[in-house]
Amino acid sequence: MYSFRSILTTGIALSFLLMGATWPLATFYSRPAATGTPTSSAAVLCGSDNGNLTPAADGKYITALKGWGGRNYQITTSSDSAQYYFNQGLGFYYGYHFTEALASFKEASRLDPESAMPYWGQAFSMGPYYNTYSYRMPKDVPETVAEMFRHAGGATPKEKLLIDAMSKRYSSDMTNADRKQLNQNYSMALAALTSKYADDHDIGALYIDAVMLEHRWDFWNYEGIPRPWTNALVERAESILKKEQHPAVMHYYIHLVEASRTPQRALSSADALKEANPGIGHMVHMATHMYQRNGLYAKGVRVNEEANAVNNAVDRLVPAMKLGQDRSTHIFAVQSFCAMTAGMYKEGMPVYERARKRQLDLSPDLTSDVYGQFVYMMPVLARIRLGKWEEIQSEPMPDPAWKYAVVLDAYARGIASVRKGDLNAADSQLLRIRAQLNDSSLAVRFMPFNSPLQSCRIATALLEGEIRYARHQTDLAFTAFRRAVAEEDQLIYREPHDWVVPARQTLGRYLTESGQLKEAEVVFRQDLIDNPGNGWSLVGLSQCRSKRGDKKEAAIYQQQARQAFSSADVKITSPVL
Repeated sequence: MYSFRSILTTGIALSFLLMGATWPLATFYSRPAATGTPTSSAAVLCGSDNGNLTPAADGKYITALKGWGGRNYQITTSSDSAQYYFNQGLGFYYGYHFTEALASFKEASRLDPESAMPYWGQAFSMGPYYNTYSYRMPKDVPETVAEMFRHAGGATPKEKLLIDAMSKRYSSDMTNADRKQLNQNYSMALAALTSKYADDHDIGALYIDAVMLEHRWDFWNYEGIPRPWTNALVERAESILKKEQHPAVMHYYIHLVEASRTPQRALSSADALKEANPGIGHMVHMATHMYQRNGLYAKGVRVNEEANAVNNAVDRLVPAMKLGQDRSTHIFAVQSFCAMTAGMYKEGMPVYERARKRQLDLSPDLTSDVYGQFVYMMPVLARIRLGKWEEIQSEPMPDPAWKYAVVLDAYARGIASVRKGDLNAADSQLLRIRAQLNDSSLAVRFMPFNSPLQSCRIATALLEGEIRYARHQTDLAFTAFRRAVAEEDQLIYREPHDWVVPARQTLGRYLTESGQLKEAEVVFRQDLIDNPGNGWSLVGLSQCRSKRGDKKEAAIYQQQARQAFSSADVKITSPVL
């Protein structure tokens, strides 16, 4: 069992290791202070931003770092140091750390201003990426592209083709209105390069990255059916990985298959990736995408602590850069989901409270930040998942202007009231939810994903079903539960899930209680397809098989559930507590 204390100790130890002689960051560049208020999307980015950088007093943009993979992509340069920083920039780009990537490419240009490829790298780093949805072209892009072409005369034929492809990523339109066409032009240019240089796996990785940019988080529908562009890209990634464990391809492969019905195929990539790139926080964090998709929730808690330690190690040495602030919010949200799903309450509360605190540190007023409200409610969501009804009722209510938080709070209090037998109080909380549903803020999508309104509808249906079941209105209760399942099935996959207690687990629980065992078993098996390895539906399936007289199979599922909850400090007696 992983205790939070041991997890935290591991993280601290890793921080000290990274802050030692292997990471001499005293000459890191300085970065201009950010302006404006962080948006909702900024708080959920799984990676880092990019932008304008200024050198430190000694002229350097960045110093040599460790843990980025050590790959060498040879370019035309007269400077070994420029080659090193180019490699470092590419490694950080592959890990979605674009600030460090941009600084590394700038340092390569400083050391060899006549080499074209470091300018190519700068242009690369200043473009859009998989987890950005409100991209604005940095003002330095046009001059950087001009410098790239200005020095292209000494480049190799392959480098010239890469430069030409990069030029297709940008236009003179600084408003980015033609971004969709530019992304397509860029991926088509790289497709031609992959045919010409089939053995160049870095070019293969660039192509995968480019196509992913065209179809952000859109590779599978909610039924697990691949989009028309998905299979070819997955096959390309798998082909490369059969030949080498390329860090970028491992990273992209996880993203490509995590929403599929067979996420286990990228589990080995998750394990390998964090070992190959221990100095890139996002690459360490990426393992959790697979851990939480394969029922390894306790490992997800631990690996996010390690990822946070990596980011903190850099932050403490270069606090002006604030590299880990926004990223840590996402890390803590995913870690919270893993901890509550693993059944960790006492050990998990520091995780849930830290997610809330970091969100408030970034944005104290969450009125217009619905995703921030979701992160703020992590302690309450954990208490719902883990059946802490007294604690829910003693929790202070959120700011009434935070409409999504109000809905989640009302749902929590409503379920707590049902469990305590106070159905009139539960009715009041259901009315409280319904009073929020027409608020326009709830219809705003988390980037291009789901809107809070969808989760609010799930909450409404589940609480209505709970109340009706408690009043012995069984048919109406199951109608409501099935409505919640249908609504949840429409959610686009996200990490962490926007609704943290799967509706099928509630439906399955009450189908089992009411003796509808055959349907309950189907429901639990479907949830285990949607959420592989989760202990909650394994408990439900074990209970179903036991009541159907199959004690042997029930014991198998019970053992699997015990393994899934091996780090739990709450006794899990039901698929929903």
